[in-house]
Amino acid sequence: MRKKILKYIFISIGALVLLIIYLSTIGIETEMFNKQIQDLVKQKNDKLDTSLKKIKLTLDPLNFKINAKTIDTKITFKGKPIEIEYIKTQISLNSLIKSQLVTSQIEISTKLILLKNFISFIRSIDNRPELFFLERFIKKGYLIADFKFNFDEFGVIKKDYKVNGLLKEGEISIFKKNKLEKINFLFNITENNFNFRNISFDTNNINFLSEKLNVQKDKKNYLLEGTIRNKNSTLNDQLLQIIKLRYPQFDLINTNFESKNDFSFNINNKFKVKNLEIDSSILIDSSQLKKNNLISQNFIEINDLIDIKDHKINVSYANKKISIKGKGQVKIQNKFELIDYEIINNGSDLNLVSNIELKELNIKNQSSIKEYLPKTKEILNLKDHKIELNYQDNVISLKGLGKIKLDKELNRIEYFFSKKDKKYNFKTALDINDTPIKIDIINYKKDKDLNSQLKINGNYNKKFGLNLKKVSLLSKNNSLIANDLKIDKNNKLSKVDKIDLDYFDNDNLRNKYVLSRVKNNNYEVKGSLLNADTIITNMLESKDDRQLDTFKENINITLNFSNVYLDNEYVVKNLNGKIRIIDNKVDQANITALFDNNENFSFTINTKNDEKITTLFSSKAKPLVKRYKFIKGFEDSSEGYLDFYSSKKDGVSNSKLIIDNFKVKEIPALAKLLSLASLQGIADLLTGEGIRFTDFEMNFTNKNKLMTIQELYAIGPAISILIEGYIEKNRIISLRGTLVPATTINRSIASIPLIGDLLVGKKVGEGVFGVSFKVKGPPKKLETTVNPLKTLTPRFITRTLEKIKKD
Repeated sequence: MRKKILKYIFISIGALVLLIIYLSTIGIETEMFNKQIQDLVKQKNDKLDTSLKKIKLTLDPLNFKINAKTIDTKITFKGKPIEIEYIKTQISLNSLIKSQLVTSQIEISTKLILLKNFISFIRSIDNRPELFFLERFIKKGYLIADFKFNFDEFGVIKKDYKVNGLLKEGEISIFKKNKLEKINFLFNITENNFNFRNISFDTNNINFLSEKLNVQKDKKNYLLEGTIRNKNSTLNDQLLQIIKLRYPQFDLINTNFESKNDFSFNINNKFKVKNLEIDSSILIDSSQLKKNNLISQNFIEINDLIDIKDHKINVSYANKKISIKGKGQVKIQNKFELIDYEIINNGSDLNLVSNIELKELNIKNQSSIKEYLPKTKEILNLKDHKIELNYQDNVISLKGLGKIKLDKELNRIEYFFSKKDKKYNFKTALDINDTPIKIDIINYKKDKDLNSQLKINGNYNKKFGLNLKKVSLLSKNNSLIANDLKIDKNNKLSKVDKIDLDYFDNDNLRNKYVLSRVKNNNYEVKGSLLNADTIITNMLESKDDRQLDTFKENINITLNFSNVYLDNEYVVKNLNGKIRIIDNKVDQANITALFDNNENFSFTINTKNDEKITTLFSSKAKPLVKRYKFIKGFEDSSEGYLDFYSSKKDGVSNSKLIIDNFKVKEIPALAKLLSLASLQGIADLLTGEGIRFTDFEMNFTNKNKLMTIQELYAIGPAISILIEGYIEKNRIISLRGTLVPATTINRSIASIPLIGDLLVGKKVGEGVFGVSFKVKGPPKKLETTVNPLKTLTPRFITRTLEKIKKD
């Protein structure tokens, strides 16, 4: 009996061992738990449906648990399926005995499922806001994932869960024109760590790669750290638009680049980013920058597309501070130039330092330069320039050093420019060695072979105008210096403190004088030498009513010169005077000087009640009269003088010009023939001294462009002339008059009773008295008519008698 009992016990134990081995190795398949599992899922979310096949159970006798596994499970949420490769779990035998399904661990492995469906499924379990936005942003993609969860005795998931898997062909679109495509990566997720590896994605046709991306969770914040790089890619228009929003002046096209970017930042559950740090290395293989207003100035010939190549750029960003440091080549015109730069942007503060080695650059010449450097070429060539560009505290500055070809040779130039708000500061030093300098206003012209240096220091403000603190032009024996010269926004001179001039002019005469501001708008011009030849010529050739349009304010000028050249021959001493300019017109003037023999020279202007009276007297007429084109070869005697008077009111001037005792060497051939009728005329012509006149008087009026000659009368020992008519500038000339030899006049004077006969037109003796003439027509098509003069006009006789009476 005892043996039988032992036998049954061993058989039972053996059977139990075999059963345990069978259950542990082969197990059994059953559907008895399917309903319980489905009901449990429904309790969690009634929108979830599960489709389960048979569950395979294997025993884990050591842990007193049962391993359960099912394959090809399908979970459906709102009609969106999620296919499961398998589900594995461990069920406690105690819970099974108690008819309660309590698991301690579950493993889930999915098939290839749609990413969007998976996010919807996760939202059904944990409906966080970020998952809502993520579901909206995701357009497509596929996911394979393995999940491992551990549960406590109450069925609650522990925090040591693990999720592994891969994402393929994902697509996220946050902005319409900028989306992430072809997203692929491996991932490994635990409670507080998200690790992503072998990441690749495309955006705007650029493929980016990343070896790793780590995400660490700290309460409600996430720390992201990773690396992104791209191989040689082309920057497309969509991505460039983002750059242009921040830097609109950088309009790049055809940009090929590659980059490596290390980054880290914190982000909370509301997608707010903090502590962003970026460290990037960028290589721009080639690119083109469109010409814009910043670099497209009228005087620089710049390619419409500026080529850029081989730029190595390091970019770092931390604490809202971005730093960019780069170096490469840029082609502004025909050659590639080396440039380096460093940019630091800290909030609203932007600092920039850039250096460029400019081998060659062509700039357009300007009319303002051409006026003073007339022989310079239309295109000025810059060579071997080293330029430094700075931007700091809203101040942009540029300084450089190099050479410039003004004519044939290269000249050294150094320059500085800065801008803050609406104020521009500039400073330059230029060697001018191979081209002439011309300054008409002071009759100065530098010979092209004379080495000179021009220095300019000043500033410009759009509101207040140009302020030249100092301008100097220095060369051998020449010094031109101006200090604090201010020109307002309307190009009118508002102030000048001092102009110091010491130079030899075009006539090789030395000028040495200083213009100084005494007080407010009162100036003094004082010097030892002044060549006034050009000044006098310009005054005589210009309109008497010309407005200067030069000065902003009314000014007073005091003159004090020791010696003043009227021309190469005549000099006056002790020139003193005062000039008052109101509304850019000379209102008052009083200038006096002395010739060597203490003979006078004076010039006055007096304005009163809208009437301007101008007088000019010179004991020497020659230095003034010889400038008129219609009087050639003028010579005055030691006693000859000039006296001029003019009164102007309401735009009409009435003037009288008197010249006494002078000769003219070059006169018309007809006048020479008539002069042969006089013994004095023959003598004057044979000696080459010209035709002598003892008196010249001209009465005339001016209005706008019309000059009306009421009477021009000249009397001499050989010939006398009487002219009247009008001249309209550049349009028409109409003159008529008489030329009479002295023999006729002398004969008339010798027989006073004959004057009555002359007045009634009777001929005296045989022959004629002289000639009458008319000149009329446009200046270049004048028609001249000459007729014998068979009688003297009453006016001519009257003027002759006045002369006799005067003598």
